[in-house]
Amino acid sequence: EGLKFLQSSFDEMGLEYVPSVANFVLVKVGDGDAVFDAMLKKGVIIRAMRGYKLPEWVRISIGTREQNERSIATLKEVLGQA
Repeated sequence: EGLKFLQSSFDEMGLEYVPSVANFVLVKVGDGDAVFDAMLKKGVIIRAMRGYKLPEWVRISIGTREQNERSIATLKEVLGQA
């Protein structure tokens, strides 16, 4: 359920992502390090993927419904889509 929520949210936001069967989704956000920093300042921890040679991508783990909703709301704020 959480995976479907995240992936459908990325679809709605027009973000490219790697369809997943794991407990996280890779999503292309532009400057992954900047998005990581901005979300961290808002209390949401994601993982920048520069260390994996994917500087435009972040990894967002699937959490509880509330955590997933907060992650998406914060990502929208950071990307100027709120």
